Amino acid sequence: MLKSTIFKAIVAVAIIGGGLLVIYHDQPEPPTGDINRIEPVPKQDSP
Repeated sequence: MLKSTIFKAIVAVAIIGGGLLVIYHDQPEPPTGDINRIEPVPKQDSP
């Protein structure tokens, strides 16, 4: 094999592995506050 082919393969594996590592460690945060509570919009003064 050529050295450039081996280098390209190593770089491709590193990029794919890094992407998978980021996806694996990305834990979504739970939403803050009460999302089930609905409040009416405050009344506005007419112009």
